[in-house]
Amino acid sequence: MLDNNSYEDVTALFKQTSQGKWNRNAVLNHRTSSLVDMEPGSLIFDKDFSLHDAMAAFEIGEPRFDSGLALLDDSRPPFDPLVPLLPEEVCWIIDRAFSCEIAWHTGYTLSQTVFSFLYVHALPDIDPDTISPHHHEPDRTRPVELVSVVLRASVLGLLKCCDLAWRELVKGNVYDCEDWQSDKCDVPMSEAYPVSCILGILDEACVWVRNSSRVRSTWRTALSHRLVLRKTLVELFSALLSKDYFRFRPLIETARVMLQHVRASPPPPPRSCSPAPRAFDPQFPRVLVSAIPLQPIQLPEQSKVWDTLAGLLDSLEQLSVLIEIPDLSTWDVVGTLRVWQPRPNQSLAYVRSAFQSAIYENGIILNKYLQKHAVDCFLMEALQIPYDSFISSFPTRWIGPDSLPLRHIERTITELLVGRIKSHWYNPPRRRRYYMKSLFDWHELYATLTNVQKHLAPVSGTDVVTRLRSVVLMRRLETISDIVLSGFQLSLYSVNERPLAYWYLARVLEQHLTCLDEIIEVLPSKQRIYSMPRSEFQFRARYLTALQALSLALFAVTVKTMGSSWERLRLNFLRRYKWAFMHEYEDFDVPPVGHPNFLAFTTSCSVILQDKEFSPAEQAELAERLLRGSTTAPGRMAGPWTPERMEFLSKMAEVCRDLRRLPKSMDELRTWDVEQLVWDPDVQPWFPVMRNHS
Repeated sequence: MLDNNSYEDVTALFKQTSQGKWNRNAVLNHRTSSLVDMEPGSLIFDKDFSLHDAMAAFEIGEPRFDSGLALLDDSRPPFDPLVPLLPEEVCWIIDRAFSCEIAWHTGYTLSQTVFSFLYVHALPDIDPDTISPHHHEPDRTRPVELVSVVLRASVLGLLKCCDLAWRELVKGNVYDCEDWQSDKCDVPMSEAYPVSCILGILDEACVWVRNSSRVRSTWRTALSHRLVLRKTLVELFSALLSKDYFRFRPLIETARVMLQHVRASPPPPPRSCSPAPRAFDPQFPRVLVSAIPLQPIQLPEQSKVWDTLAGLLDSLEQLSVLIEIPDLSTWDVVGTLRVWQPRPNQSLAYVRSAFQSAIYENGIILNKYLQKHAVDCFLMEALQIPYDSFISSFPTRWIGPDSLPLRHIERTITELLVGRIKSHWYNPPRRRRYYMKSLFDWHELYATLTNVQKHLAPVSGTDVVTRLRSVVLMRRLETISDIVLSGFQLSLYSVNERPLAYWYLARVLEQHLTCLDEIIEVLPSKQRIYSMPRSEFQFRARYLTALQALSLALFAVTVKTMGSSWERLRLNFLRRYKWAFMHEYEDFDVPPVGHPNFLAFTTSCSVILQDKEFSPAEQAELAERLLRGSTTAPGRMAGPWTPERMEFLSKMAEVCRDLRRLPKSMDELRTWDVEQLVWDPDVQPWFPVMRNHS
């Protein structure tokens, strides 16, 4: 187009080029009076060419975004949704549809998984009300109802499960494109069908299978198990969305029984001439509306699919038990165990969102309590002080110029306690970031309580605010320890950073133990003989002492691995622990407790290398004794999860037993091979194991 008004025919030039008759001079000389030479650095703008178009042009060719120019496979036989199927072929298709669903739950997009199942897009074609009554059936072993009734019901149930899961995931507890993929590609997922309607369709399919004389009894049973499993999952996911947790256990038990039957009767792989594999087309996402082109994926093996589904059921059963426990300390212990000792197949985004919704949603805690419940738990579970008693002592003692900031204290405790418990079900990197951000809020609460204490009339004995400050400080130090340990679990530390991490962890644990001693000492006398807080805190003191001993041992052993200069180490230190150097801390008169100090670290490095009496092996042995003793008194706040806590302690004790082969003295360390230590988060999240020499 020339001058935005007239057009010039350049068809001949394109034709010559396509035929290989490229003539550069002819093209360059093909000018008109309206064409001008461009100056270097100049641009031509078009009203229909936006910045988005320009960026899209850059994305083409980027392997992460572009799957390349690849046409659909024309050699693939066309998909006919009404092609007759054998009962075993229907079973195989239903099982592979479960694979698509589980693949979506593990983080792939719907277009790569569920929407590659072609019957999802052919539901109108297999509706029994639209199929001609004269539809030809090749033989009695392939009744059309296997597709129009049984398979259609299973597909609708699959889509409804995805729809119910999508509604839970979209609440914002987990993050789109980080934990899961929300893009529906404009494909309906049975949103218009009520759950009752889907259940009715599945019931009709079960009735048809049960009464059909055209399906062998073996496959009638196999089809029934798969339909009942799908129906139970629809009911379970619906109950989760409506928070009817009391319905979980019978539904989970039914689903488990059906899953066992399904696993015990796998269908044979389809033959090469079978139409069943055509129901899945990994290239079909190319024709869907999608933000970016996606490459085909390999669906998981069927055994792994059933394992993941079993893990999902185990997680929801855990939720049904936990929701009945009002003590937030138990939720904290269970969440911590989940972080320290991840269970396979129990970290799906859907499950993590469900736990977070149960903890707090729409101003309600644990689906039944107001926000004040968090403050009640915070005081009762740590200090055995009711919140009402806590606030009743202030009006007569307050001598400050302003009003008592009780509302602010209550709100901050609620946000921090609920936020910490929810964070146990974040993905690991986001959980670490949340811990870092929450440290400032814990310090702000600690500074507020310090200021309140200054404006209260003195009382005889230990002040309740002093005790509360110790609990807040303990929580903050616990969060710092979690940050340091998460660095090992995420494999963030380089060889040069490990000594500093272990040294800093030992320092923080020392302060943490001091807080625990102060809290235990001031428990009410009538509670000191045997109480839940005292028993729990004594357990934690033993456990943290073992952790500190092991940290000191590994700090001493890994010091010799530092190969960088002190200046380089200091820069790494400032980068790794940048959360401790926020300028906002300068706004408080109370200095933060537990922050790292690089100068103290350098001093400790020199001291530990010259300590003739320090024995890393003896520290590992001490840690093992403490952990073995803790298994006999594992605290009382773990509730039904006490066996899991004991299992974790036993595994930690085995690691300590292995590390008793560390050098017996610092002199022996000079010739000891540090390469024997292997850090593998899959084996132990925080500490190394000894390499076995053949």
